[in-house]
This record gives sequence, C-alpha cells and structure tokens, in this order.
Amino acid sequence: MDKFYQDLRQIQKKERNNGTLARVEEDFYSQLQEYMDVLKQEAMSDPFSKAVSLLKQSQIIATEICERREKKISEAAVINIHRSYHLFTGKPQFDLVDTTPLNLTPEEEQFYYSLIDTLKNHRSNISLEKLSDDDAPKKPIIKPKETQKTTLTPEVDVEKTEPEPIIKEKPEPGPSPDVKKPVVKPQVKPKPVENIEDNPNAFDAEDEFYDFESKKVAKETELVTMLVFDDVGAIVGVDEKTYGPFRPQDIVTLPMVNAKIFFKNRKGRQVKI
Repeated sequence: MDKFYQDLRQIQKKERNNGTLARVEEDFYSQLQEYMDVLKQEAMSDPFSKAVSLLKQSQIIATEICERREKKISEAAVINIHRSYHLFTGKPQFDLVDTTPLNLTPEEEQFYYSLIDTLKNHRSNISLEKLSDDDAPKKPIIKPKETQKTTLTPEVDVEKTEPEPIIKEKPEPGPSPDVKKPVVKPQVKPKPVENIEDNPNAFDAEDEFYDFESKKVAKETELVTMLVFDDVGAIVGVDEKTYGPFRPQDIVTLPMVNAKIFFKNRKGRQVKI
C-alpha cells in the first residue's frame, strides 16, 4: 500500500518537472481507483487509523497528476493540428504526421484523438474553401402571378366596356326644411321651498351658498324689548355693550341671547311696543 503511494509521489514529481508525460502503466487509472477504494474502507472501519490522512494526501496528489496530464495532452493536440491542417494558404490539407504523445494510457489516447477530431472539424468549418461555397449568393426564384381562369367567367375587354350610368333615386317628399318643429319642453314641477334653518341641505333660491354663521350671529344679536321684574346689576351683552343696572318695571332693549336669561329666571318678559 505504501509502495503505491510512493509511486504516486514520483509520478507527481516527474509531471511537475518535465514537459512530456511521465511513464505510467496502461492500467494506471484502474490501479488508482482500487487504491482509493481500499483506503476508504480502512478509514471507515477505523476513523483514527493512518488511512484517513493517507487518503486525503493521495486524493490531492492524484488530482494534480490527472490535471497536469490533461493539460499536456490538450496542448499537444492543438500544436499538432496547427502543424498539419493549413488555413488560408491555398487549398486546406490535413496530413497529420505521427506526432502522438508518448506514454498515453488507453483512456488518454481516446481523449487525445477526440480533441484532434474536434479541432479538425472546426478548421474545416472556417476554411476559405468552405466559406467561399457557403457565401455564394443564391437568388430567390420569383414566379409571376397568374390569374386563374375559369370557364364560368367570360373574358371582358376593358377598353370596350363603358361604365354604366348611375341612376339616383329621388328622395321621397318630406317636410319642408324651413318649417321648424315646435320644441316641447318637459314640465318640471317646482320643488317645495324648504326652510334652510330646518333643513341645512336646502339651497337658497338666490344664492347657492348660504352663510349659516352670519345668520346665527345676526339672530343672537337681535335686539328685543323687555320688562324687568327685579333688581339686576349691569351686564355685558353679546354685542360687547354694557346694559343696566336694571330696576323693577324698567323697560329696556338688549340682545335676544341676554334677554332669554331674564326670561328663563323669571326676571322679566318680552314686550312689544
């Protein structure tokens, strides 16, 4: 087991230092897979064994070996196709000489020739000969339109035919345009006039907008005549004027709001003069 690990380290060193592929056995990848499987089984049976760290190191080394070999094989395929397939220098040719890299495993040999075929097809698609054939303009075939003739439709000579006269029908006699029909307007019943104080939604006939505030102030500051029953001191009315003092049997004039206080407390009553 340790011997295969040492072999992996030697192959890794050669792949790093040399531009060509290191020599490996033809069944190298099969041996590598079997080696990894054995290490996995040992690591699973004993997590504290040496196989755990050995498996991690082997995976890192094997990955580097595979990637370096893939890169070398890809570069060799590109270089060989450049040397063998001529572009833009006369007629394209493909005379691939035997420049296959050495030390290829069967899997790597299949990979190499698949790259060669892909590059060859690509160069064939972009060659001058291919493009010149594809770029040849192709004129579309335009067929003249033919009118379908039937035995049911006789041919008509356009030059000899004359347009048929158009006969306009006389309109039926109707009412004279000068006579205007009377316009009958629908009768609209007048709506009953509502008191705007009782119904705030009602509108004044003269003005669409009704000033409720000024109406209220005018009503409150309306002056009334009152007969006084008892002695009452001077008061300030809603109109900011001073009234009084009052004596029994005095007849005074003051705002309605202030007079209502006298009426409510039986200090006077309204009189009309």
